[in-house]
Amino acid sequence: MTGPSRARQYLTGQRSLWRLGTAARSAARSRDGTSHGLLADLAATWRLLRAWLRGDYRGLRLRSILAVVAGLVYFLSPIDLIPDWFLLLGLTDDLVVVSLVFGVLRQELTGFRAWEAARSQLGISVLRTVRDG
Repeated sequence: MTGPSRARQYLTGQRSLWRLGTAARSAARSRDGTSHGLLADLAATWRLLRAWLRGDYRGLRLRSILAVVAGLVYFLSPIDLIPDWFLLLGLTDDLVVVSLVFGVLRQELTGFRAWEAARSQLGISVLRTVRDG
């Protein structure tokens, strides 16, 4: 018979919870080393919208723009499918809408992050060219 499961080892203190946190952070990172959690997606969405409004980034599809606008209108609207005064249950419809919007934006964010990386690499090469003169 094998020993206790990993979950049981964490629960009984045989394994360090710090190691579990490290493993979770490691699993949350993609192969290129960038984190794609909710906060990272929120930050990337904000950067995407700013770049689009400035006219720097034009890869945003109309469907994604409409999803963001509809999500914001629903999230900010006082009218909900489940009223917010139902405590935690009332927030679930808002969370579902936010997750649906991020589902639509996931492909957009991947393209935007690639655009940012390429633009960053271009800026670095320009600076090296200027520096090396």
